[in-house]
Amino acid sequence: MELINKTRSGMISYCDHCKVYHLEFGNLFFRFTEDGFLHFRNYVVGINGTEAARMNHGLMSNRKIFLRLSSENVYFCLTNAELQELKTLVLLHIVDAVGQLCLREYTSR
Repeated sequence: MELINKTRSGMISYCDHCKVYHLEFGNLFFRFTEDGFLHFRNYVVGINGTEAARMNHGLMSNRKIFLRLSSENVYFCLTNAELQELKTLVLLHIVDAVGQLCLREYTSR
């Protein structure tokens, strides 16, 4: 198991034996094939957190951004800060030695 990226609330690892990505974020855990991970990453990156929170401002939920999972009627709820952290995690961003944000190159074997 290889650790690919880590943030305060989550991490992504890759299992070379089973050829899957493991994504842990908060109390959620996902297993993705390469295609599944890329699809999830593109979905997350495409969400405008400010707009989603504005659209859901009237809901009683503390978290106003809802990511629909592949199962029917199952959603992953986030704040805008949590969404930004998840984007950083799935885009494989890291902070370099001088504090600059950069993209970590990673491809599975």
